[in-house]
Amino acid sequence: MVAALSFGTELKRFSRETLPRLAIVAIIFLPLLYGAMYLWAFWNPLGKVDKMPVAIVNSDRGATVDGFTVRFGEQVTRELIQRGDLGWERVSQAEAERGVNAGDYYFAVEFPEDFSDALTSPAGDDPQKAVINVTYNDATNAIGTTIAQTAMAYILNVMSDTIGAESVDQVLIALQDVRGGLVQAADGGQQLADGTGVLLDGVTQLDSGTQLLAQNLGEARDGATALAAGTDQLANGLTQLTDGIVPLADGLVELQGGAQQLGAGADQISGAINQLVAQLNILAEQQAIITGKITAKAELVRTIPHPIAHDVARDLDNLRAEIDRQGFGPGTQSQLQQLRDGAAQLAFQLNDPQSPFRVGLAIAADGGGQLTAGATQLRDGATEINNGAQALAMGLGQLADGGGVLATSFGQLTDGVSQLDGGANLLATELRAGSQQIPAWDEQQRRAQAEVLGGPLSLDQQHVAFAPNFGTGVAPFFISLAMFIGGFIVWMLMRPLQTRPLAAALGGFRTVLASYWPAMLVSVAQALVTFAVVRYAIGMEPANSAGMLAFLVLVGLSFLAFIQTIFVLLGSSTARVAVLALLMINLVSAGGLYPPETTGRLFEVIHQFVPMKYSVDGLRQLIIGGADGRLWTAVAVLIGLLVVSIAVSALSARKQQEWSMKRLHPPIPA
Repeated sequence: MVAALSFGTELKRFSRETLPRLAIVAIIFLPLLYGAMYLWAFWNPLGKVDKMPVAIVNSDRGATVDGFTVRFGEQVTRELIQRGDLGWERVSQAEAERGVNAGDYYFAVEFPEDFSDALTSPAGDDPQKAVINVTYNDATNAIGTTIAQTAMAYILNVMSDTIGAESVDQVLIALQDVRGGLVQAADGGQQLADGTGVLLDGVTQLDSGTQLLAQNLGEARDGATALAAGTDQLANGLTQLTDGIVPLADGLVELQGGAQQLGAGADQISGAINQLVAQLNILAEQQAIITGKITAKAELVRTIPHPIAHDVARDLDNLRAEIDRQGFGPGTQSQLQQLRDGAAQLAFQLNDPQSPFRVGLAIAADGGGQLTAGATQLRDGATEINNGAQALAMGLGQLADGGGVLATSFGQLTDGVSQLDGGANLLATELRAGSQQIPAWDEQQRRAQAEVLGGPLSLDQQHVAFAPNFGTGVAPFFISLAMFIGGFIVWMLMRPLQTRPLAAALGGFRTVLASYWPAMLVSVAQALVTFAVVRYAIGMEPANSAGMLAFLVLVGLSFLAFIQTIFVLLGSSTARVAVLALLMINLVSAGGLYPPETTGRLFEVIHQFVPMKYSVDGLRQLIIGGADGRLWTAVAVLIGLLVVSIAVSALSARKQQEWSMKRLHPPIPA
């Protein structure tokens, strides 16, 4: 083993002159071109997007809401420029279009003329979504467009939350106004319910009065009918009296006494009718008061902005009109007046000694010469009395019928007012309940609710392992690439198998180790230099620095042995092409930049079989953190790759100790 490490050391060839020494130094530092330089260039590109020039155009003409002018386009434009997430430059529409086409701006953002109108449209009848016009030019930089789209998606979310909260706040303000209106309506409904309760009590009392009035009118109608029958008999008797003057003259004295008695009865009837008419006048006045109250309540109900209240007001108007038609109108009072006057006239004729009837009776009683004339006058007066009694009976009959209709109508009115009272109480209760369902927020609570409703979702993002920037995320891939390229360059300058150990027949393992040992020192130096530059010059902070350095040495040694095997098996010329091909396969299949599932199906299948996949996995867990079983799998695979590669190289080297014409003259010269 000692002989293998010292015999014909390959490094001696590079120690004799200055240029070979410089070549060794170049080999050590060459991986930095692929590892450190790439990381330095792409360390944190997303952290400098504020340097990207972007045009912003505000074409918004604003909108008017409740008498106030709002300009969301101007508000958002100022907010974006103040935030400075991108290199915003405020320009005109023509300048933005020219700049994007010429490549002066990576993209342009325009708030159109109807931007504020669309944002305020949910409060109207035609809600619309607000549109932001964004123009990209991939010919300027396709990756820049991707970065811009990512930035715009973030900005759009922030804008949606902010503007959405303001829009919802306007809706909540209107909702608070609605709540105030409902509270006022509930108070009005309660007043209406109280009024309908009073109205119901009055109508109930009036209904009882109309029932009593209908009963009294029925009794008066019966009395008037009896009176009409009596006066009819009187008229018939007087006619017979006129036909028999003599018997009449003999009974004039008796008739005069009977007339006095009849006058007393007529006086009682007149008094009763006067009392009845007085009561009916009082009832008519009460009816006028009630209809006036119904009219006032209808006007009060009509002021309530609710369809049910309008229906109730219309029902009250119909009820008042029905009472006027069925109750005491001007015609009824005129008939009552005639009845009262007729009864008074009857009482006067029968009671007053100066009345024509009494004077006639006196004359008839005093003189027989005037008996015929008096009898005739008496007959005519009796006929008039009979006609009056008939009219009185007919009028009282109509009045009694009207009283019955009035009693029935007031019963219906009582039922209607009862329903009105129930509806008014239900309306007041429902309005009160509806107003209670709308929260009463102060300004701070309303704004808090608007912010939650305007942007109801938020992310609670957690990282098992966190890469602070883009460079940290891609560092495992670029470092793995650097170590692979480093191993490739080593075997391009150094001999994979030294000729002297082959000629001395030291054995396959010792022959391979004699060439691998000096190259291993260079690979370790490459790993140390790469780690030092990435860690201290670029500033990457690995989760496990010592583990990263040790793993990086293992990666370099494994790739070095793997590439040596290819050179030993295929020869230097063919191996260079093969290694480059394997490098490309590793690059597209290792999953260092994009998840393997996003690549082609072929690369997804061979992903598990390329060495760089395991170097990337191990470096990720040591640099970013969150180490698990994948780290130890990567260590085991790379150690296995190292051991198997040296073993395969040793077997190939043992066979190459036998010289042949093909080896002396290979098809492809080295």
